[in-house]
This record gives sequence, C-alpha cells and structure tokens, in this order.
Amino acid sequence: MRYNILIILSLLFFNKVEAQNNMGEKDGSFRLEVTIPNQANKTLYLGQYWMGGTYAIDSVKVGEDSKAIFAYPDRKIDQGQYFLHIKPSFLIDFLIGDTQDDIRMSINEKDPSKNTVSGSEDTKLLWQHLAYIAEEDMRKSVLQGRFLSASEQEKPKLQDELDNFDDKLALHTQSFIEKHRTQWAGIFLKGMEYITLPYPQPKDNKEFLANKEYGKVHYFDNINLTDPRFWRTNYFTSYIDSYMQQWTDPVPDSLAAAANRLVAKTINNDICFKEMLSKLTNDALSSGRMGDENIWARLYENYIMNKSIAWIDSAQMSQLKQKYSDIEYNRIGMKARNLIMETPDGKSVATNGIATEYTLLYFYNPDCGYCQLETPKFHDEVYKKYKEKGLEVIAINTGNNKQEWLDFMKKNKLTDWINCADLNYKSQYWLYYDTSGIPATFILDKDKTIIAKRINEKNVIKFLDHHIQSKNGTN
Repeated sequence: MRYNILIILSLLFFNKVEAQNNMGEKDGSFRLEVTIPNQANKTLYLGQYWMGGTYAIDSVKVGEDSKAIFAYPDRKIDQGQYFLHIKPSFLIDFLIGDTQDDIRMSINEKDPSKNTVSGSEDTKLLWQHLAYIAEEDMRKSVLQGRFLSASEQEKPKLQDELDNFDDKLALHTQSFIEKHRTQWAGIFLKGMEYITLPYPQPKDNKEFLANKEYGKVHYFDNINLTDPRFWRTNYFTSYIDSYMQQWTDPVPDSLAAAANRLVAKTINNDICFKEMLSKLTNDALSSGRMGDENIWARLYENYIMNKSIAWIDSAQMSQLKQKYSDIEYNRIGMKARNLIMETPDGKSVATNGIATEYTLLYFYNPDCGYCQLETPKFHDEVYKKYKEKGLEVIAINTGNNKQEWLDFMKKNKLTDWINCADLNYKSQYWLYYDTSGIPATFILDKDKTIIAKRINEKNVIKFLDHHIQSKNGTN
C-alpha cells in the first residue's frame, strides 16, 4: 500500500528565517549587553525557544573587553524565554519582558549564583529563584550524605529534615509565583507547575480515573492559552503533547475532541490560535497512527473549511481540501457507507448487508502489480484464518475489465470469499472510501462501524487478534 501523507509544513508559521526577520514589535528598541569573562573572540549566540525547538536569531563576537552587544534600535523582540550560547556547551536561559531597551548582564560561568542583571526585572527574579533552588539542592545533597553515614539513632531526625526539603521548596515556589503573579517571571514559573490532582496517590482505579477526568478539564489551569509568550518557552509544546498522549483517551474521536477544545481556548488571540491550530493539524497529518486523521479532519471542519485564512495560501487550501475529501466519509468511528456492487454472476450485493461479526472491505485492482502480490497472501493469511472467527471479506475490484477480473480470481483461487465489482462505476465508491492507494482495507464491526482502515495483512492480523481477545476477555 503506497500513498502520500500531506504535511502542511508552512502552517508552522515560525521557521528559522521568520525567527530572524519577523520577530518583534515595531515600537521601542532592544539592547542587551553581556559581559562574560574568558570568552574573548568567541561567538555568542542569542537564541529563542519556539514550538519545541531552538533557534539562533542573532550572533556577535565577544570583544577583547569580554563584552558583547545585541541591539535593535527600531524594534523590540517578542517577549518570552531566550538563551545565550557559546559553543560547545555554555548556555544560560533568561526572560524578555516588556522593558528591554537597556539590559545588562554579567555572567559568571563557574558560579551561576553570582550572575547579575539589570534592565530585566523578569530575568533578575528568575535567576534569584534558580539560585535559591540550587543552594537548597546543595544543602539537601549534603544532608543525604550525612544520612548515609549516620547511626540508626540519628537517621529518623535526618529523614524528617529530608522529607521537609521538597515541601519547603514547593512553598517557596508558590510564594514566589503569588508575589509576582502579574509579572512574566511569575507567570513563566506558574506555567511549569503541575496541577494538583484530587488524589495525589490514587489507591484504586476509581481514584485513578477521577484524576484523569480532572486532568482532562484542568490540565492547563496554570497556563493562559491566549498568552503567546508560552509558545516562546522550552516547555509549553511538550505540555500539549503530554495532554494529547497521556491525559486524553486514545480513541480517535476523543483525541479529535481534545484537540478541538485546545484550539477553541486560543480563539481570542491570533498568534495562539494560529500556532495551536498549526501544531495540532501538522502533528495529526504527519502521524502514522491509525485514526489520527480524525484530529486534523475535525480541526479542518471547524476552523479551516470554507474560511479565508491569510496564512494558508490557495495551493495549500486546495491540498487540504483534497486530502479531506479522501477521508470525509470513512474515518474511524463512522458508519460505513453501503455500496451496491455486482458479483461475477451478475447479482447485486450490499456491502452493509452481510450479517457477520467483522466485515473487511478489500479494494484492489487485478491490473495493479502490488495487488497481484498482496491479494493472494491476504486471502490465505487473513481470510482463511479468521473466517471461522466471524470475519467476512468483501473483495471489491476497482477495475472495469471483467475477464481480467475473472481470470485473476480463478488463477489465485479466490472464489470462496465475496467477490464483487462496480464495472460501470455507478456506486461512486471512491467518494465514500479512500482508495487513493490500493489495496485498501476497511474493517467494520457487526454494526458496520469502521474500526480500522488502510492496514496491510500483518497489521490486520494483529488488529483482529487484539480485538477478538479483548472482546472475549482473554487480553
């Protein structure tokens, strides 16, 4: 089976070129002076995080006086999380807020707690917080060493001290966030905080499920999804991935609904809306997981189809429209469209009219070289093995040469499953099933709901084994 997956890469909006050339507000200016001893004549990179990646947006050579200056007199740069980097391994993060016209940093590579900054209150606050955490971690490490060498009489007291460390750090962080809740530094750190679940240590499946339901609704409580600064951090996109992969039921329609909710929450900010829609659409388009097409199809229906979107050009829109038309009526969870086809002896057969536990629609063409190889294998390895387990295969010839079809069936001994065709193309099967690449398979349950699609014989076997075992309670 061969078919192309369309990836609308241009939806990613912010690539490296744009990061360098379209990154700031027109009003105001940006200036950053960095003093970093022992790095004279080295190249210092100014970089930013975006969509889970890192981008070098500028570079300067450190002078003999250990200073380097980045300056844009006619514009600010976008607020967010940035970093300074010198190859091979020096890297330090900092924050850019609204005030950015005279930032001065002095970097101590050996002792980051001695780093200083002026002109960026957000960076100053962040560095102070990180220095406190680092100091407390060192104290904890010393205490752990004492615990390992302590006597049995001393250990209980030391264990109590160790147990209190994490609580102490958590309280300090919460106090910091509350005190600076309106500043970017406080907002940034709050975004890194995990939500508090109803049952921090669930005792049973009921509490575990309660936590999951709570997480579905409240996972982003600490992040304002209409704040574009979060897209310029090193953690936000991983949170989106975690939400989709771990907090959403791995069912196509549930994943589609979750993605739709995320995009809906960004609707009041153009940048956030654009990035959320782009990311989730691209992730689903590029995914090889069966059923993820439900995600991008739902987003296409609700936010793209029949709409004028400046950042999707006509060629891209046309490609998406064609891609969508291939799967409009045959996504996982949909009721399969009934087709009236013709058997070799001229009788009519309705694809949804076969009463069986599983129906497998197998579209192929006897004139297709790949189909000639795969169809006999599919018959022997799938149909023969599972026909006694409730599987019926409807083999649908997509060609129009009847004699070629009859000869192919006879040669390969394919007369024991249901053979049919639409030699005059009356059923318009191509509108309701994605046959852009053949052979194409669609597995229906007893209610004729599509439960799997476009998988080869090996994966059909795996799917049926799993599905049958789960149904019988043997999994």
